[in-house]
Amino acid sequence: MNKAKYGVFSNILYIIRNVWRVDRILLLAMIASVIATVVQPIIIIYMPKFIIQFFEEARPVADLMRLVVYFGVISLIIGSIKSFADGYLPRKIAYFRSMKLGSEMALASLNVHYKYLSSDNGQQEIRKARQAMSRGNIGIQDMANKLILCTANLIGAIVYIFILSALNPLVIIALISCGLLSYLAGNRVNKYRLKTKDDISKVERKRHYINDSTRDVKFAKDIRLYGMFEWLVSLGDKFISEENEWYKKITTKVFKNTIIDGLIAFFRDGFAYIYLINLVLTDQIAVSEFTLYIGSIAGFSLWISRLVNNTIILNADSLQVSDFRVFMDRADDNIKNRLPEKEIKTPISIELKDVNFSYNDHVIYKDFNLKIEAGKKIALVGINGAGKSTLVKLILNLIEADSGQILINGIDSREIDMLQYYDLFSVAFQDALILAYGIDVNVSMTSSDQTDQEKVDHVLKLSGLDEKVKSLKNGKYTSAERYLDSDGTELSGGERQKLILARALYKDAPVLILDEPSSALDPIAEAELYEKYHDMTKDKTAIYISHRLSSTKFCDEVLLLDEGQIIERGSHKDLMALDGKYAEMFNVQSHYYHKEVEVIS
Repeated sequence: MNKAKYGVFSNILYIIRNVWRVDRILLLAMIASVIATVVQPIIIIYMPKFIIQFFEEARPVADLMRLVVYFGVISLIIGSIKSFADGYLPRKIAYFRSMKLGSEMALASLNVHYKYLSSDNGQQEIRKARQAMSRGNIGIQDMANKLILCTANLIGAIVYIFILSALNPLVIIALISCGLLSYLAGNRVNKYRLKTKDDISKVERKRHYINDSTRDVKFAKDIRLYGMFEWLVSLGDKFISEENEWYKKITTKVFKNTIIDGLIAFFRDGFAYIYLINLVLTDQIAVSEFTLYIGSIAGFSLWISRLVNNTIILNADSLQVSDFRVFMDRADDNIKNRLPEKEIKTPISIELKDVNFSYNDHVIYKDFNLKIEAGKKIALVGINGAGKSTLVKLILNLIEADSGQILINGIDSREIDMLQYYDLFSVAFQDALILAYGIDVNVSMTSSDQTDQEKVDHVLKLSGLDEKVKSLKNGKYTSAERYLDSDGTELSGGERQKLILARALYKDAPVLILDEPSSALDPIAEAELYEKYHDMTKDKTAIYISHRLSSTKFCDEVLLLDEGQIIERGSHKDLMALDGKYAEMFNVQSHYYHKEVEVIS
């Protein structure tokens, strides 16, 4: 069983601190709600006591009417405060959860390392943190609500203890003992929740994956063409059933606890009523006092019962708040552990020394060494699975080597601040992000008013996308997707990749990496595009990855990777003269390109 990093009291203080930081009026409203919740029932139990006492003492009717007026005015004030709080708090606490802490979590996600985000552990921690923020009846928002109720329940119980203090102390001890028994019984359910939450999270992850896959329009064609609907539905039903089984077990334990709690309440209240009736019959207390005490015991029992139930739920919410804080701590640590900027001159050299890297038990690189001299243009080629993209991710620090060093101008990459490190690279991935906003924004990756529009025009022309942009009604301000704007455009695969290439050019970083971003182009267009990049990046270090060897002729060196090793290295001319594996692959591809030209002609 994994123990939560933060306990209940720590999480209560965390909620209070953040409410105070975000919205102090909200905290005052929470306090007002607690006061009104406690005072309202006290008025209700004291009013009958005073009215009966007036008759017992035979006091004037005028005094009784004044008393009724006093109670009426106080009840009206307290009731108004309670009504306002009941209407104000749900909306404001929801805003606190979703718009404030939710936004902060979204920003925090940008401050955690990609290698953490992409790891299984990272994915699980993010899922748990999002769960704490996802709905109003769990996690952050529910804990804030339950904090109000538990505080009111506790204060109400204490007030009633003072009222009942004139009675035999054993009565109070018995009532408190019953409350503790109810809590201990209910806490067993909470411990079971903690024990099983990771198992439930795994099942929820599978269910969400199926749900997201069936809703994503990208998969809609495959689902229909391959008749996947029934299979996906059966998987969804299976994971729903597994999830329901877990919750059924929890519900069963909750039901058993409810029965235990009901039995405790039955004996507790029965004992109290018998005791008070005996005091009245033996003239030890007046009828007015009996009315007060019977109301106080009933109220105390209600406060204790609610305190137990709300505390159990608050403990469950606390587990999720702890998950949220674990994720936020990681982001805070990354911010606090920012490294001072280093002076890194250009052009940049890159060296991998004795690098080892494995996916689980599968070794990708073992004692791998590679040096890319400053300003050189390198082509990484090889069959799928040779390790080309993994090598790029290692160089970019998106994944972490098991051992060894990655040096930038002789500086260990781990000694360079991550944000400064990312600024060194312009990267064009094949599956890069395209936002449902203007093409200019997709090139600059910042707001339109902060975008250098002349530079956007320049790189769009260089990438070959300018003709497409000119044909659009709103030009470069046209949305690159129709998801948010019906007047947007739908770029073809080749056009999307030209946009990605324009983005890399716009950033204009000292190192350019193209990770097969032009696979949707025909071989000739790709070769021409790469040569164009070569001409534009003479003073930069560049790494080109392509499965088409015709795009490597202009590079200073070609590295042929196979099973995590460089099996051939040299210029295109040298490798063709070597007549090895590279030459064989090039000749095969050239044969197909030649046939393609014949067919087209």
